[in-house]
Amino acid sequence: MNAVLKDTDRDMKLPAPTRDVEQGKRDMDEYGLCVHEAFVSGDQLKALKDRLIEQAELECEQGVALLSGQSRGGKTWYGRPDADVLPGWQGIAALYNKGRVFIDYLQHPLFKAYNAHVFRGASAHLSAMTGLVVRRGAEPMVVHVDQQFMPYTEVPTYLNCMLCLSDFEEVMGATRVVPRSHRGPYPPQAFSTERGAYNPEPIATVAVEAPAGSVIFFESRTWHQSGVSISDKTRYSLTTLWQQHWVKPMDNIVENLHDSVYASLREDELQLLGFKAEPSGRVEARSPSSRQNTNRKTPYVPELRRGSDVRAVALEGMGDRKGADDEAKAMGLNTKR
Repeated sequence: MNAVLKDTDRDMKLPAPTRDVEQGKRDMDEYGLCVHEAFVSGDQLKALKDRLIEQAELECEQGVALLSGQSRGGKTWYGRPDADVLPGWQGIAALYNKGRVFIDYLQHPLFKAYNAHVFRGASAHLSAMTGLVVRRGAEPMVVHVDQQFMPYTEVPTYLNCMLCLSDFEEVMGATRVVPRSHRGPYPPQAFSTERGAYNPEPIATVAVEAPAGSVIFFESRTWHQSGVSISDKTRYSLTTLWQQHWVKPMDNIVENLHDSVYASLREDELQLLGFKAEPSGRVEARSPSSRQNTNRKTPYVPELRRGSDVRAVALEGMGDRKGADDEAKAMGLNTKR
């Protein structure tokens, strides 16, 4: 692996924004990121922003907001902000539970195109879906990569897709990156009780500015951080983090998904959220009406003992769905039982 990059060795040039997915893929390969303009526009962009703002405001009013002066990587707390001083950062977690408009956004066809390219055809599903509100006073986050907790991998494990619901300007704390840093290694970090995680030496980064409706794609080996906001304008964004299917997700979506939302979703939507065994992610029924993998249905089997009235419940359609073996073979998996 290469030695730690020095600032003098870095070319801080960013790729030009594009509306061409093929150019975006080339930029991902070269820079570890791309800016895809006009990814969302018009009524959909407005609906996403309005729903996010409404949710964020109500979470504050009801004392359940996730707040920080920096980000989820800094000191965070749940509660109600002071009436006269809003924290610099607010996170709105698990957006898949907080409005149909967010589920619809997951259907964007270019997610599939970028995922297939970055993950080299490996199956992928959602790992987390979070809204961010950044205000004046937000502090910078430590320079990091999204797979900092695992060894460097030849293929990235996550793809971060940050939708700009408002314009991203450097003075608003726009996301900052180190272009071409995805080629390894990871940025040096240290930790102290007083400071938390920090970079022992300064690392030069560049702000990614983009108009509302753009998505900033960056893969999980790319060095990045949040910036400092010195603007009176509020920055709104919506992040979908996608992952290869074998990785433990950032959000345990199979557990997190509210029952009412689960019951409302189609099979293809459930697959986007990780309800598919391939071969990781197997779900075993925890009640006769339990959640199931879309391609593998299990019976309800509790502890069974002689003389007990407790019984297993066989369910219609138990076993692998027809066609699941063909899908597994296409991925090169062993389907013998």
